[in-house]
Amino acid sequence: MSFNNGLIAEYERERAERKKEQQVEWHTPIPFDDYVLPPFPIEVFPRWLINYVEGVAESTQTPIDAPTMAAISMLSTSLAKRFYVRLTGEWSEPLNTYTILALSSGNRKSSVFKAILEPIINYEKEERERLSKEVSEQKVKLKAKQKRLEQLEKEYAKDGNEITLNEMCALANQIDETKVLSLPRLITEDVTPEKLSDLMADNNEKMALLSAEGGGIFSIMAGRYASDGKANIEIFLKGYSGDYCAVDRIGREAKILDEPALTLGLFIQPKVVQDVPVIFQERGLMQRFLYSFPRSLVGHRKVTPQEIEANVKSQYVLNVKKLLCKEVTEAVQLTLLGNAKQAEEDLRGEIEKMFLEGGKLAEMKEWGSKLAGQIIRITGLLQVADHVQIVPLDEPNADTIPKQINEETVIKAQKLTNYFIEHAKAAYGCMGADEGTQDAKYLLKVIERMDRPIIEYREVQNLTRNRFKKAIQLKNTLSVLEERGFILQKMNGRKRLLEVNPYLLEKQKSTHSTHNNLQTLSRKDKKCIGPEHTSEHNTHNLNRDKSNVGNVYPRVLGVPTHQDHESQHKEPKVGNVGQNRKAKTNGEDLII
Repeated sequence: MSFNNGLIAEYERERAERKKEQQVEWHTPIPFDDYVLPPFPIEVFPRWLINYVEGVAESTQTPIDAPTMAAISMLSTSLAKRFYVRLTGEWSEPLNTYTILALSSGNRKSSVFKAILEPIINYEKEERERLSKEVSEQKVKLKAKQKRLEQLEKEYAKDGNEITLNEMCALANQIDETKVLSLPRLITEDVTPEKLSDLMADNNEKMALLSAEGGGIFSIMAGRYASDGKANIEIFLKGYSGDYCAVDRIGREAKILDEPALTLGLFIQPKVVQDVPVIFQERGLMQRFLYSFPRSLVGHRKVTPQEIEANVKSQYVLNVKKLLCKEVTEAVQLTLLGNAKQAEEDLRGEIEKMFLEGGKLAEMKEWGSKLAGQIIRITGLLQVADHVQIVPLDEPNADTIPKQINEETVIKAQKLTNYFIEHAKAAYGCMGADEGTQDAKYLLKVIERMDRPIIEYREVQNLTRNRFKKAIQLKNTLSVLEERGFILQKMNGRKRLLEVNPYLLEKQKSTHSTHNNLQTLSRKDKKCIGPEHTSEHNTHNLNRDKSNVGNVYPRVLGVPTHQDHESQHKEPKVGNVGQNRKAKTNGEDLII
């Protein structure tokens, strides 16, 4: 009897051990590069510009980042080649900027661009109309002189008369010394690199390439119109830094640009950044941009937003016109006062430490190396923008702007440092994302929305059939999620099931709880909260923990592993810059 009891006890122990071995212990999943990105700190702008960008964001129902990034391009367009900042004897920064704002289709990017650039477009039109008669008269006179010169050349060829030769030389000198007038251009959009060089040569070596559909510009850079199909980005590289640029073409006059100043302001879809050619990164083009990747407000927009107040718009239009009317024979030098210079040096010291292993810029050294200069450029833009309001419109002389930048202006500009670092991380992560990663992020969102601990494979397949045309694509993507610990696949008879990491369920509960709390707050306490805290155009930032702004989401529960295996932790990387893989989004928003 005791012998049988011993066998039974041993059997039960073995059964319990086998059951224990089959149990799964959940640990922290390995995250994708998901970022909670900080909103644009609009307090860096002067009040007249703050009022207008807030009005544009409200009226268009777009993130505040959109009009503020366009405003930087507006200031750059107006002030490049008119002012510059001198740091040392050898180091100075021009005021032209390269910016990219990434938002998916349907976010009213064109409306924002139109609202911000309208005064510049109107000013350009007025100037072209004002100068058209003078330009036409000069063309007629030059053409007549050219005809006369051709006639004298024929006469001299016949008789070799010394008087004819002297007249020829004098006339040729007059033609060469004549400063050829052209109708002014400030902005262009769909332009080849060769034509861009021509435009800059005709417009004091400056031009602004601004587009609400900037993806086409990258296609042109990549060689869409080139006979050999090769990328041509020389003018875009040299137009940023003001380097000497000579464009020689067969059958046409050479274009020489001594100090070109190009402004690039592009609104694009995130996929455009993801698909940029590798050569753009290898040559340093993408490292010249300041990036903004705001969260879309689609689905949370007001149906009847407030319009921009008339006095706010009129003040904006007036001040932009003042910026454009500043007359200079040569660019005005701006310098830093003592404390301002110390603040700038302190920032450069902080940025240098960020390049160390584990630092914010350890994975983006090339981009980060230009960051201090970018902040100086914005400092110069703010210096002029801060003082333009007190300058009379009938006083076009640029000398009315203070030439020395104080510490307050430098510190305001430096508030943008963290914003641009965190958004650059998102951009670099996007440039390094491959198709498999994007599919996995998409599938993870689907599973999160289902919000169940056990999900049948067939359900997921039905929900994602438009994304995954073949079963093998879905199975491979599920394997990616399983490797990262978000799910565990298992069989129940002939059914394939997905067991979901409790972390996702807890995350969903936390999100729902936060959303409900915000709704309750909105209903009960709306009257007690000032307008600066209820700005509808920034509602996507309300549920962010300010202490974690710009950091990767924290992970709290776990990755499934058998007890006899050690859990592995992988640190997320900013992105593998240098890869050029394309991802199919099928109309879905790109998840950063």
